[in-house]
Amino acid sequence: MRAMSDGTVKGTYCMHYYWDAEAEGWNGVTPGALKAECIDMLHLFVENPNEADEQKQKWIMISSRESVASVRVKADDDVNGDDIVSDEKDARTDKSVEQDGDGMVTVLTRYFRIDGEVYCEIATKSVTVKKPFPIAPDVEGELRRMRGEQDGEDPEDAAIDAMPDDTKGREHRHVRASLYPVVIGQYDEREGSIYGLGEAEGLIANQREINFNLAMVLLNAQVNAWGKFIVEPGALRDQVITNEPGQVLVDYSGTGNGIRSVAAKPLSSQPLSIVDMVMQLTRSVSGATEVMTGETVGSNMSGAAIAQLQSQARQPVVDLRNRFWLSVEREGLVLAQFCKLFYEAEEFSYEERAKDTKEMVKKTDVFYSDDFKDVSFSVVVEATQGTNSSSAGDITALDMLLAKGLIDVETYIRAYPSDALSNKEELLEGIERAKMSELSALREQVAAYEKQLSEAAELLARQNQTVDNVASVISECKNLKALIAALYAESEQKIKTANAELEAQRAQYAEVYGDAEQFAAMLKGQMESAEGQKQSA
Repeated sequence: MRAMSDGTVKGTYCMHYYWDAEAEGWNGVTPGALKAECIDMLHLFVENPNEADEQKQKWIMISSRESVASVRVKADDDVNGDDIVSDEKDARTDKSVEQDGDGMVTVLTRYFRIDGEVYCEIATKSVTVKKPFPIAPDVEGELRRMRGEQDGEDPEDAAIDAMPDDTKGREHRHVRASLYPVVIGQYDEREGSIYGLGEAEGLIANQREINFNLAMVLLNAQVNAWGKFIVEPGALRDQVITNEPGQVLVDYSGTGNGIRSVAAKPLSSQPLSIVDMVMQLTRSVSGATEVMTGETVGSNMSGAAIAQLQSQARQPVVDLRNRFWLSVEREGLVLAQFCKLFYEAEEFSYEERAKDTKEMVKKTDVFYSDDFKDVSFSVVVEATQGTNSSSAGDITALDMLLAKGLIDVETYIRAYPSDALSNKEELLEGIERAKMSELSALREQVAAYEKQLSEAAELLARQNQTVDNVASVISECKNLKALIAALYAESEQKIKTANAELEAQRAQYAEVYGDAEQFAAMLKGQMESAEGQKQSA
């Protein structure tokens, strides 16, 4: 954000990367971590301001204000600390405010190349704090110093130009830093200059005219706020005109015209119309349309028309955006150089799709910088369209998820934007208490259910006993039924036998009855015959 702000206002921004031995970071070759800072262009100096590529500069120098104590600590061992004293800052390039007697000194950090390798030296206005040293970890130099060998003086490289360098006789050395740890970007390119054009620079003249016209309107309103009076000598006699509503003034001139007001001139709208015209022309020239500035477009426009307007509104900033991404790519190359120089072995993790299951599997590996010491990296930065983070959009998404039942109320409140819900913790505590209360009620219900289940088990046992008793009764009934069937069969057999005997007896009785009837008929006949004989006699 600081770099984009500098580019928009000042036209140029500068990112400076350096290795801070006191910082905490990954385990590198030497203690410390990589840090970055945005440099004000007033504190940056280059050998050739007409060269836009910072890597082609013969040297790049950065000025900063540091405390004398910290500079003395970082100084070489052979530097006399008393020579490092505070000084006055340059008021032309440094607008910051410093307290008197705070012991600040201007430090100049210069980057340059020797045999293609980037070196650095640090100095104040009076003394060299650190002699030239390579920004890469100087392992060989440390070994030579341990053996007591002295380093020879290497000539400083000239600026990079289109002429090829002679590489014959160069000694092969291990990986060294070849890129300046400084990236200079331009908001809009200026022909033949490393310093770019800012967005505000072209608007300065217009803004001055707008401010001037508005100032005239305000001054006119102030001057003519109270009406003017023409008063003849002696007409007031120590009366003070206060413009208070209802104030009565006595005209002592005797002429009737000793006190009279001057008609106020109406306020001219021409300066305001000029301001509006200048703003409209500025918007047209700069491409600041309603879509680009976020203003409401026509309500009757279709979605396709709005999308087309948005696409057209982005055209003026495409070149600015691409230029910024190119600067970020150069920053990536500098960061890659620091990774190769300072990080010897670092463990990292990544995801890979398994061949058999086709699922993403997390794996770990180790990055060895020595494996890439002879590899030239290329960095590509791609940016896609996106939307700004908005609490309203987050709330809408959460409402939709809650309405569909995909999340519960607790998740909804936890994910709710904190800037839109100030008492989130109290609500979560209330939900937790409600959960505990609900849990207590559930426990009581479970106890009641357990009691009912015990009673039901006892009832089931009794019913099982009844079922067993019914089964024995049914068995006995079956036995009785079989016995009754046997008795019934036996009785039927006896009935049949009795019926047969009865029939036999009936037949016998019929024969006897026939004989008796015949005997009775014979007796009757005999008696009738005897009676007839008696009568005849």
